[in-house]
Amino acid sequence: MQIFFRLKKQPEHVVPDLGNITLSLLERDAVTPFTLKQLNSLPENIKRRVFRNLIPTGLLTRFNIDPITWLGSQKESLVFLDTREEKLFISARTSPSPDDEFFTLELADNMLNGIDLNLLLLNDPASARFNTDKDDQGNSTMFGTLNRNLEEEMRAKQAGLAPGQVRNSLSASKLILDQVDTFLSTLGQRAYFLEPLTYASAWVFERRGFAYVRGHKLMDDIHREFQPGSVLHQALDGSTAFRQPDQWNSVRGRAWAIHDGILDVLNTNWDKLRMVKQIGKNAGVNTFPNSVY
Repeated sequence: MQIFFRLKKQPEHVVPDLGNITLSLLERDAVTPFTLKQLNSLPENIKRRVFRNLIPTGLLTRFNIDPITWLGSQKESLVFLDTREEKLFISARTSPSPDDEFFTLELADNMLNGIDLNLLLLNDPASARFNTDKDDQGNSTMFGTLNRNLEEEMRAKQAGLAPGQVRNSLSASKLILDQVDTFLSTLGQRAYFLEPLTYASAWVFERRGFAYVRGHKLMDDIHREFQPGSVLHQALDGSTAFRQPDQWNSVRGRAWAIHDGILDVLNTNWDKLRMVKQIGKNAGVNTFPNSVY
């Protein structure tokens, strides 16, 4: 599953700097939580050693990337690390071209000195690409939230993709999120947060152990109103390619209808959902029982 998150229009204010990581700070105890900003103040080679733990070695070797040096078979750099202030951005490609990115992860400090998962992309570089992320003029659609490329979205839907996807997934979200759990436990963090961009994303994260800080009632309302005879089910009237009558009974079908604005009939929209994952725990949330993707 390729996963996107709702983009923040304005950055959150991050709490005051807690100071650089020092040997005495490390010796003090093993449970004091560190922020990304503190880690980012470390020398470059130390950061590479620390952040190396965020990418499963098997995922890199699958694409012939050395998990230690981050170099490909031609000795070219294929893993890229960007650490600025309170953010961490790491990505991996099958070639130096940005078009061949198969893994992207962005973490950021939040205002409570906790961690937000802002972005996770897992693309199969060997699969067909659908330009749902660009309009006819080549401008960014912001994953379909700013504007939409309907022709490419229809092609993507027919190919079995969910809203926001440009390629088939690597089916590695559990592997990556387990790695994130381990990495954040090393920092002394006990939880992390995210804002799912689509209904399909929220469904995936439920199965990866996340609970809702905001939005559980909306998810329950959506499930209830997609049942036969209810409001959302009736709104699947075939008026667009994304509102076909059979879409109520699958995660992907519901996601496309919601992406198409069907929640208007409930006088609401897909917004302000926030989820949390406690390190090492599964919340057991399931807002679509007996679901099929």
